[in-house]
Parts: sequence; C-alpha cells; structure tokens
Amino acid sequence: MTRILVVIALLAHVASANDAADQKACDAGKAAACMKLGGNYANGEGGVAKDEAKALALFLKACAAKNGMGCGLAAGMTVDADPAKAIALREKGCTLNDGPTCNDLGTSWSEGKEGAASVDLAKAKSLYEKACKLKDGLGCYNFGNVFRLGEGVTIDLKLAQTYFEKSCGLQQPKGCTELGIMYYEGSGVPKNKDKAVELLTKACKLGSDVACKNVELLKGAKN
Repeated sequence: MTRILVVIALLAHVASANDAADQKACDAGKAAACMKLGGNYANGEGGVAKDEAKALALFLKACAAKNGMGCGLAAGMTVDADPAKAIALREKGCTLNDGPTCNDLGTSWSEGKEGAASVDLAKAKSLYEKACKLKDGLGCYNFGNVFRLGEGVTIDLKLAQTYFEKSCGLQQPKGCTELGIMYYEGSGVPKNKDKAVELLTKACKLGSDVACKNVELLKGAKN
C-alpha cells in the first residue's frame, strides 16, 4: 500500500471513530453532536456519504434536545412533504431563540404558506423583530421592509433605514443593497450617491449579483 493510500485509510478510520463517538453522544441527548453528524450527512462531509434521511433524523434529535437551529433545519427539510409539521418545528425553534428560524416562521405568516393558515402581517412583524433582536441579518432586513412597504403598519422610512443598517452591519447583502438604494434615491435619507456606491459595493462583496450590477451602473453614471 502506498503512503497516500495509508494516509487515506488512516483518515477514514479516524473519521469513523469520530462519527461513532458523536453518534454515542447524540444518542445520549447531546444536541451539538447530533448537529455535527446531521451536517455531515446533509453535505456529504466528514467521511460519510450524503444522506438526507439520516440528516433529518439527526436534526430532529437535536431539536428534541432543545437546539433551535436543529428544529429550523429539520423544518426546512420537511416543509414540502408536511407543512404542518414544518411550521410546528419552526415555532419550537423560534421559541428556543434561533434567529433564522424566527425569520423563516415570519416569512411563512407574511406569505400565508408553508403551514401558515393565512396571511398574518402582525405575527410576521413580531417574528421578524425577534429574529433581528437575535442578530439575524435577514430578519432585520425583513423587519425593515415591514416599515418601508407599510405591511400592516404606517410606512416609516426612518425605521426602515434603522433596520436596514442593522441588517447590513450583520453582513446581510440585502440590507446593504436596500440601504444603498435609499441613499441613491434620497428615500427617507439625504440623497448621497457616494454612500450608495459604498453600500452597494459592500453588498456586492457579500455576494449580491444585483448589487454588483447596480454599483457598476452608478459608477458609470458618475463618470
């Protein structure tokens, strides 16, 4: 056996031993171990083949062990087949203070889908606010949009700006993009193309294709 094959075999053995230890810890109710194993199976990492059924079972175990993120991930894998179960999982995950899960639950109520009985903008607003307080950038962006669009509330661009700033500060490209547009248009804030370019450039670096296209347009318009 060549040195490379020996190393591969050794790494596989170590990965197997680690998985066995994590599985034992997960079975004992350790949520972190369940999450680690679930992530491995969800992504085909850590020396295991991708297996969504095993990943779901592990995320559900993590949820049962009071890991809010586990509840949210399990909900995302369940929502198409069983929306009612998914929304129950999201409700539990949000109660356990997982910000992204609160945001996802808010979107369900905002759009009246994925297990939500109807559109409930007041409930969505409350969930977005909680997500933002838990430092979820997308939750802050959606909460800002509530005030920008007047979704069940009076339009308040100052509040929209506040929450887009929080979103952008949490490295959420949508928050940076929306704030950049506000500065470009002078919507609720003083018109400032330089500030708009700065914010859209940040959003672009954070992965927003829309921001990348817009920042190039703005730079071209300034020349």
